[in-house]
Parts: sequence; structure tokens; C-alpha cells
Amino acid sequence: MTKPTITIFGQGRVGNALIKSLSDKGYEIISVFNRQTFPGNKDDLGDLVFLAVQDREIETLSNKIVERISGLKGKKFVHCSGSLDSSALNSLTKKGCITASFHPLKAVTENDHSFKDVWFDMEGDQMVLCDLKMIAEDIEAHSFVIKPEAKPLLHAAAVVSANYVVTIMKIAVDIAEAGDINSEHALKALLPLMESSMMNIKEKGFEKALTGPIARGDFYTVERHVKSLKNYPDLLSIYKKLGSLTLEIAHLDEKSEQKLKTLLG
Repeated sequence: MTKPTITIFGQGRVGNALIKSLSDKGYEIISVFNRQTFPGNKDDLGDLVFLAVQDREIETLSNKIVERISGLKGKKFVHCSGSLDSSALNSLTKKGCITASFHPLKAVTENDHSFKDVWFDMEGDQMVLCDLKMIAEDIEAHSFVIKPEAKPLLHAAAVVSANYVVTIMKIAVDIAEAGDINSEHALKALLPLMESSMMNIKEKGFEKALTGPIARGDFYTVERHVKSLKNYPDLLSIYKKLGSLTLEIAHLDEKSEQKLKTLLG
């Protein structure tokens, strides 16, 4: 399949990462636009146009393109939002454009332009999805097709796995600090533990990756944790809630499970 020429709207983290990764794999980037620049006509646009702008700007930008540029029928437009589906490009679809969404499940940071081994969720017109699948393969990434209505749920899942894991580690450090342990030392000591758990999930799945007192049905250790946190009600509440959710993964015998359920409330 011939590689499409590329236009990118947006020079934020995702936009710049696409520019670099696609250029490195031989894709011709014929134009890049930001808030200060805009195409004069359809000839300024590549075969495939990425809207790598913030969610709230996608519909406005689509409307602006439709209003200012004529003869767009058949042109392919893709946005990179995690939470919005391709219907955000309806103004372009109504003009005969072919639309889709293509979202990297990666916390893209400044100067990090690689998508190697990253998964892209995508949905939209099959004619664009074929191009996007090829692009994902070329930049050494993976892709999978989802239903439009799944977009916000998958994005919520991504937020939990990427953002809230940071919160979980902060809570762990806070608990260690309650024992008068230096936060920097606690973080350095706990990070390898978290990393090993992540690797175990990857290699073994949830149930077999689970270790610790709840996995063992060790009521007495959990009871000591609860008692030691009694003067820190907010941390205790979080500990109990996470412990209760962990019980659902552990699959203990009925007696052990019930004792821990009662303790964790």
C-alpha cells in the first residue's frame, strides 16, 4: 500500500511525536499547522490529515476547515482524542470527508517521540482504518478497533492505569511517612516493588500476580495494618477500600474471605 502524504494540525506533544515518528518511517509530512497558521486551500493538505489538538478544539477546528476550504470530498481526516469518537468530525463527514479517530494509549511526554510497542485504539470509516493500521505497524506500534460508544470508557480505563497509579504510589509514600520514614527513601524503596508487580501482571495475569497478606488470607497482618492506621482516617479508608477490592481478585476460601471482609468493612 502506498504511504499517504500527511498533514498535522497541532504541535503539542502528540502532534510533534507524530511528526517525528512518521517522518522517521518515510512518510512525507507536507504541512503542519498550529493556532497561528491555517491552510489556504485543499492543495495544502495531505492525503491524511491528523487533528492532534485538545478535545475541546476538535469540533471548532473541523467547522473552521469546512468554512474556509472547499472541495474536501474524499479527503481523510483523523483526530487523536481519547474520549471523543469520530462523530466529533461530523461537519467534515457532511462534506463527504472520510473520518476516524486514532488515539495512542501512552502518556506522551515532551521530547518522547517513539510509539514503539504502544497500542492505538481506533474507530471510524474502514477506508481510513486501513491506513491507520498500516501506520501503526510502520511506527512499530499496535492497533485495535473499538466501537464509538467505548471511547469514553476506554479513556477512563487509561486514566486509571496511567494517572491513578501515580496517586496510588503517593498514598503508599504517605503511609510510609506516617511511620516517620523519609518520603524520598520510601519512594526509592517502593518503586521497584510496584514495577515488579506490573511485570507480574504482564507475565502471569491478575490473580497469580497478587502477593501479600490478602493473597495469603493473612488476617492478623491486615489487622495490624488497620490498627496502625487508626490515627490516619483518610489513609485507613483508602487502605480498606483497596483491600476490599483486592479480596475480589484473591479468591480465598470462604472463612478467610469473610473474616477479612468484616475487618475491612
